[in-house]
Amino acid sequence: MLQDSKDEPTGFRGIIRDRTEKKKLEMNLIESYKNLQEARAATILGLAKLAEYRDEGTGTHLERIREYAKMLAQEMRKIPKYVDYVTPEYIDDIFQSSILHDIGKVGIPDAILLKPGRLTPEEFEVIKRHTTFGGDAIRAIESRIKESSFLFMGKEIAYNHHEKWDGSGYPRGLKGDEIPLSARIVALADVYDALTTKRFYKEAYTHEKSKQIILDLKQIHFDPQVVDAFVKLENAFDRLREEKLREEMALIEQPARALRS
Repeated sequence: MLQDSKDEPTGFRGIIRDRTEKKKLEMNLIESYKNLQEARAATILGLAKLAEYRDEGTGTHLERIREYAKMLAQEMRKIPKYVDYVTPEYIDDIFQSSILHDIGKVGIPDAILLKPGRLTPEEFEVIKRHTTFGGDAIRAIESRIKESSFLFMGKEIAYNHHEKWDGSGYPRGLKGDEIPLSARIVALADVYDALTTKRFYKEAYTHEKSKQIILDLKQIHFDPQVVDAFVKLENAFDRLREEKLREEMALIEQPARALRS
């Protein structure tokens, strides 16, 4: 404490300095956390791109999948059963990690992965292995990280996004709530995207036709509550699909415009 000539208190030494140092520490912590989050997002995107480069060039597929998954997770949080489970952190994790769902495709031969016609039963068995390849690859990375890893959700999605509500999916034939919620959400997001976009083996279906297919598969392929969430969000899904399609077309047209200029 500072005092004048009559020993009266006039102020406190170091308080301003202490507050300034504390503020600097807080800012450094915030910056470190931000850098960590950005590194996490970059790592996940880099891993996911490995699979996308092997596939048939689906443009903004990864961007669509994570937006669809995020929207569904936000809607599922409104259900009392999930209000404490689907936290803001969970929603952020599924947004970041959902794009790892097909990373195992890097282990599938081109002759099968890119085959334009119907797969034989033997070829389909090979395709099915991408779930195990992907889950195992993420598990191997996760095992090198000592603390709770952001890859945990990516791993459970990679393993389980082809499981079906009635137990007829793969690789383990899980049924109902045995399937992690994250995988149930991404399963619908992935199928909707596959239906509504052109692939080398099919033309794009309309939103309405895709919606009807999903409704027909309620309680068979899909968790009925996830389907209900999708129906509530269908207009948002359709708008996002159209927006990303325009972005893809713009990307395709850029080289052509450059050649004409």
